[in-house]
Amino acid sequence: MENSFDIINHLINTYNFKSYLEIGVRDNMGKLSINHIQCSKKDGVDIVPGRANYTMTSDEFFNTIPLDQMYDIIYVDGDHEKSQVLKDVNNSLNHLNEGGIIVCHDINPPEELYLKPRFCNNAWEAWAELRSTRPELEMYALGIDLGPGIIRKGNQEVYKDKIESTWDYLNVNRQKLLNEINLDQFKLIFNK
Repeated sequence: MENSFDIINHLINTYNFKSYLEIGVRDNMGKLSINHIQCSKKDGVDIVPGRANYTMTSDEFFNTIPLDQMYDIIYVDGDHEKSQVLKDVNNSLNHLNEGGIIVCHDINPPEELYLKPRFCNNAWEAWAELRSTRPELEMYALGIDLGPGIIRKGNQEVYKDKIESTWDYLNVNRQKLLNEINLDQFKLIFNK
């Protein structure tokens, strides 16, 4: 497994997920990111026309769809600004089937240069806030592909230290702050 799509497809296959939502559909050299996903029902949300079946912001999407429109797995890769990531995760939790999983991209940047707005921005700070305030979630971050983070309903020991919005703080506290795991641990945790 080398990237977020491998992680998502592993989860779809392991849990026999049938419905997928992608928030922020990227165009990678002519191939849309959603096309990498192997799931029977796929919805995408993006502000760029032609990339997704819902051309709108994620806020508009969640305000438009019925309350009972649910998904097994949701990929959050839209706006990487902290407040928007928090809104996207919270809205996704309201549309997540029982046993479902949310995957967030860009929450574990490997180098400081990735904190620029066009890359990961401060998405890691949204992840850190959820890790420090939401004991009813189970959260893990991987160190591949700018850090896919995996969320499901469960429980976690919340992060209790005061969080500083700096690269140095993230880099020194990454393992505990993000609850970073490796691929072998991921495969053990996320199996049937």
